[in-house]
Order: sequence, then structure tokens, then C-alpha cells
Amino acid sequence: MLKVHTGSRSIKDYTGIIPHAEFEKILSLSNKLKGLKVLHINATAFGGGVAEILHTLVPLMNDVGLSADWKVIEGTQEFFELTKRMHNALQGKEDDLTEKDIELFMNITRKNSDVNFGEYDVVVIHDPQPVAIPAVANKGSAKLAWRCHIDTSTPNKKFMAFINSFMKHYDAGIFTLKRYAGQLSIERLYEIPPSIDPLSDKNRELTQEELKKSIEKLKIDPNRPVITQVSRFDPWKDPKGVVDTYRNLKKNHPELQLLLIGSMATDDPEGWEIYEDLLRYVGMDYDIKVLTNLNSIGNIEVNAAQKLSQVVLQKSLREGFALTVSEALWKGTPVVGGNVGGIPLQIIQGVNGYLVNSVEEATKYTDMLLKDPILREKMGNKGKEIVRNKFLITRHLKDYLELFRDLVR
Repeated sequence: MLKVHTGSRSIKDYTGIIPHAEFEKILSLSNKLKGLKVLHINATAFGGGVAEILHTLVPLMNDVGLSADWKVIEGTQEFFELTKRMHNALQGKEDDLTEKDIELFMNITRKNSDVNFGEYDVVVIHDPQPVAIPAVANKGSAKLAWRCHIDTSTPNKKFMAFINSFMKHYDAGIFTLKRYAGQLSIERLYEIPPSIDPLSDKNRELTQEELKKSIEKLKIDPNRPVITQVSRFDPWKDPKGVVDTYRNLKKNHPELQLLLIGSMATDDPEGWEIYEDLLRYVGMDYDIKVLTNLNSIGNIEVNAAQKLSQVVLQKSLREGFALTVSEALWKGTPVVGGNVGGIPLQIIQGVNGYLVNSVEEATKYTDMLLKDPILREKMGNKGKEIVRNKFLITRHLKDYLELFRDLVR
């Protein structure tokens, strides 16, 4: 298991962004938890929302007086292919968990058992990849919580039974919504939605020079309308459905451009297959740009794309939360998103965007927004305030402090 080294963050830097009462609540909670030893474990330090959150959350925990570490498991390509299948199956995809799969999973788990939970007061284990580690490691007196970032309310039963077999080792389960837990056999459940960091490169205000350079990297014409989807290359994100929506819109908006931006994560080998298939589906349409971190598209370019777009889409078919919705709303851009998972937590129909169930609905509402700049601005302003009140990293920190207080009380 490898330790992740994060940068530094100061809670004081957020005082001008969040309400004073929330700042005081964080300080009050953290004063009661000074020196508490916390460990986060997940599958990757880069790519995807979990790693992004931890890169801010862990240093903030340290800044307010906790002693927080972050470690990632080590696995093989075959293991991560299995855990991506597991991820999809826990969201309901048909699949079969074989004895060979279980043997592979447990072999990698045992190779990552070189951690002494007894050195910590609380251990938070994220998602399915490291879920079995408490079964083979020294738990000591630590309180253990499993943080599942996906919706397991209608899972493949065989995979869910396998995950359930490890729940006896945990003191609590954490989900974006409690109903996501479904039939999970753990009594103590906490509801903690994800969050964005308003001071990160992906979400802060960009300079005019940064915007100019980003436009060059994104290869878009800023004088023509742009719609964007930012997500992993994943079938549940429905990238082909986004292309179909764009093609429908192109009839009435011939100048329209589409950006499909994704990050290749180390724990998601399926992403390459989806990426290559998407390129074939796009074909020779040069107004569609399919871009990744391998094209030098980083957080600043994603920030610029969400800021410069007239509309951001998140046309998911299944979803845990979709941080990209809050990211876009924070930039004052309305979002058209799939009516699934955590997206309805972020989008209020007709207030800061629209919830859709089909390509036809996505086309209809995106068309409305493209035609009406006043509506876009009104929805964008509403969206930013909703994110400020509900989905910033400081609220996330407060939720975790309350969880830790409950577990060690």
C-alpha cells in the first residue's frame, strides 16, 4: 500500500466564500477532535472524483488539528478490470462473479494488508476495491467506515452478497444518499454528499491569459456556441447519447461545437475501450473534440470549458453523484443532466438546469437554453448559490468531523 503525499490547505482561505456560521461550526467540531488519527484508503491517487476530493479533504483535516493520512492500494491490470466490472454490477449491470474472480480479489487484498489499523482512531475505506482489507489486516481498536460512492440500491445480487460478506468488519457505512445502501447489512448509515473545492485549479476564477491559453488547447472558436460534457469514458455516462443530442441540435444551431472531456484513471481500464469506440462514433466531425488528460487537458482547461460553455451536459444513465454538475454550476453555467443518482440533488428542475430521461428531452432543454441568454444567466446565478450552500468542500469537512465525533464518542 502506498502513502499519498498531498499539498497544504488552510481552512482560513475559505472564510470569504462560506457563511461565518459554518466556519465557526467547523472550528468547534475540530477543537473537540484535536490529534484524532484518521486514515483514508482508496484505489487511486489520480483520476476520478474520489481522488480529487481527498487531495483537498485530507490536508484540510490536518489543518484543523487532526492527524490524517491517505493510502492507495496496489493492484494489477486484471484486478482493476475486475473491480470496474464490480463497480458496474453494483449499479445493476448483469455479470457473473466466479470463484476465479474472488480468488484474484482476495489475493490482491492480502498483498495490501500491510497496514496496521490499530495506529489510527478512524479508518475510512472508499469503494469496492479495498473493501475486504479489514478481513485480513489488524483492525486493533480503530473504528471503520466504508464510504461507497456509487448507488447500490438495485445491484447485481451476487456481487452485492460478496460485498455484504465484509460489512461485519465495519462500524458505519457512508453513502451520498442513505437509500443507495439498498440491502447492505450495516445498521449505522451516514449520508454525506460529495463536494467541490472552490479554490482548486478546476474551480477557481481564471485569469484572461489562462482563458486564452485554454481556448487554444481546447481548439474551440470562442465566438461560436459550445456545449460540454466532462466525465470518465464510461457507458453509464452515455457519451454516445451526448453526441446524438449534439447532432439533433446541430440542425437548428449549425455553429454549435461539442467538447467531450474525460480523464484516464489508473483504476479504470475500461475507459480506453469506451474512448476508442467513441472516436469511431464521432467520425470526421471536426466540431466535436474528444479530449483527455493525455492531450494536456488538465484542471484549468476543464475549468475554462465549463465556464465558456453555454450549457454543460451530464447525461448519465446511472450515477453516484456527478461532481461535474456542481463544478459547472459553480461557474454560473446551467446544466442539463440525467434524472438519476445524485444529479437531482444538484439540479432543481427549471431553476438551475433541467433533468432529462432521453436524448429527445436533452435536445429540447439544451435548445431552449442555447436560444435564451437571459435564461442561461438567471439559471447560472441560481446554480452558483445552490452549490455555495450545499456542495463545497467545507460542508464535506464538517460532515466528516460530525461522523468522527459520533464514532469515537
